Amino acid sequence: MEQIDIQKFVKLYPWLFLSLVLIFIFLYSLFALYYPIYIPEPGIYFYIPPKANLKAVSDALEKQGVIRSSFYLRFYLVITNRHLTIKAGYYNFYGYLNVPRVAEILEKGGKGILVTIPEGLTLIEINDILNSKGIKVDLKKYKLGDFPETELLKYFPQNLPLEGFLAPDTYEFFNEEKEKDVVYKFLKNFEKKFLPEFLKYPEKNFYEKLIIASILEREVKNFEDMKIVAGILEKRLKLNKKLEVDATVAYVKCKKYPCNWNVTAKDIRIIDSEYNTYKKLGLPPTPISNPGLRAIKASLEPLTTEYLYYLTDKEGKVIYSKTLEEHKKNIKKYLKE
Repeated sequence: MEQIDIQKFVKLYPWLFLSLVLIFIFLYSLFALYYPIYIPEPGIYFYIPPKANLKAVSDALEKQGVIRSSFYLRFYLVITNRHLTIKAGYYNFYGYLNVPRVAEILEKGGKGILVTIPEGLTLIEINDILNSKGIKVDLKKYKLGDFPETELLKYFPQNLPLEGFLAPDTYEFFNEEKEKDVVYKFLKNFEKKFLPEFLKYPEKNFYEKLIIASILEREVKNFEDMKIVAGILEKRLKLNKKLEVDATVAYVKCKKYPCNWNVTAKDIRIIDSEYNTYKKLGLPPTPISNPGLRAIKASLEPLTTEYLYYLTDKEGKVIYSKTLEEHKKNIKKYLKE
């Protein structure tokens, strides 16, 4: 009986019926779009992978209870031209949320996996840190030439390993990123932050300076000391003297994070490697760490002094010497109990 009445009503008053339907749709749309849903803290955690499908994202948000309607979120994103600006990452939805607020959050972007790489870590250490954060990479297998898109190939040989080029910084990664995309973020950052410093000195050998910077990063902390030590290393190279740097020996022993940078007299005696600068002339074959901007600047701006030797005491103070005899005295005074 009720169905017949509705049919009669539609036939008698079609425009009125259509108006009521449109009013209902309008009111429901306002409700679905603007009436907020309250989500108490700690909220709902949600992950959007890179290049995610808009419908899949909105359907998942509806299922999680962040929005009332997947359709209305998609509709709002399209009419506000935000459907192409949704960013991948980890989101935490809490508080009073309606569709415009959710759209604003999606446009602003979530967070990926944040990884901080301090100055002076080795490739092995960085690889271990990335793996521990769920970013599965094998940095050892790559050469610069594996990344033809980088500007670095204009200034560095393509057969170089990545040691030294993994620019220290805080990075944002995503689980779905390809291994080479993860690596390229480091190289692109090096290109942006450090390459301009090298280009100020086009007459210098950039790779040699990068190796020296990697040594400075491990040996001394103060910028002025870095420049003095850079000058000492340059002078020893010109005089054809062995560099005798502890950090290059310690580098050989680094097998996992964190590395032990302490070196014993036995290490110096028994480690037979191109990195043992107590036995081998010249620079080590590659950088021994991934230096920061200060160390790179210091390697490019060495200070010429009368010193030929240096050591760092237990408090981190750098002690300089002009002669081997003076250096030996300083070793006894500052390093031996």
